[in-house]
Amino acid sequence: MAGADTAIDDPTYVLGVIRGQLASGDTAGAITRARTLVAAGPGAPAAQLALGDSLVAAGRFGEAAGTYARAADLAFDEPTMLRLVDALGRAGRGEDAAASLALYLSQNPQSVAGQRLLGHWQVASGDWGRAIETLEGLRRRVGNRDGGVLVDLALAYAGSDDGAIAVRYGRAAYALMPMNAAAADAYGIALAASGDTAGARQVLVKATRLAPDDGAIAGHLRQLG
Repeated sequence: MAGADTAIDDPTYVLGVIRGQLASGDTAGAITRARTLVAAGPGAPAAQLALGDSLVAAGRFGEAAGTYARAADLAFDEPTMLRLVDALGRAGRGEDAAASLALYLSQNPQSVAGQRLLGHWQVASGDWGRAIETLEGLRRRVGNRDGGVLVDLALAYAGSDDGAIAVRYGRAAYALMPMNAAAADAYGIALAASGDTAGARQVLVKATRLAPDDGAIAGHLRQLG
C-alpha cells in the first residue's frame, strides 16, 4: 500500500488501492485514502464516489449520502443516482431518496434502472395501480427475461387482487430464478392471491429455506395460517 503515497498524482492507481482496501475489509484505511483523493481533486466525481463507497462499507450511510450528492452535483449519471438513492434510503431519508429519484427520472425518463427502482418502490408502498403502470411499461421495453421486474409485477397484481395475472408473472419469475428467495416468495404470494393455499405454502416454505433470516418472507408463510 505504501506505493500509493508516491503515486498520489495517479488517481486511477489510488482508486485501485482503495478498492483493494475495501475488499480486504480495511474500511478505515479506504476512507482516509479516499478523503486524500477528494482533497487532491474535489471536482472529480470518481473520487467522491470512492469516498462514498468507503463510507457505505463502514455503515456510515448519512455521510455517504452527502458525498454521493456532491458527486451528483458534478455528474448525475445512473451509477451515481443508484448510490445516492440507496444511501439516502439506508440512512432513513426516504423522502430525499424519492426526490433524488424523481429528479433523475425527470432528466432521464427512459432510464431502465430508474424506472425499475420506481416500480419497486411503488410496490413497497402498496401503490399497486401506479406500480403496474410503471412495471408494465418497463416490461414492454425490456421483455420477459428480467426477473426483478417479473417479481414486482407478481406482487403488484397480487396486491390489486388480480390473482390470475399475479400467478402468471410469479410463475415466470420463479422459472427464471428457481433458487431465488424473492422469486419464490412472490410466486407464493401470487398463488395465495389466486386462492391456491396449498401451492402457496409449498413455494413459501422453499422461500424461507432459501432465506432463513428474512422476517418478511417468514411472515408471508405465517399469514397462510
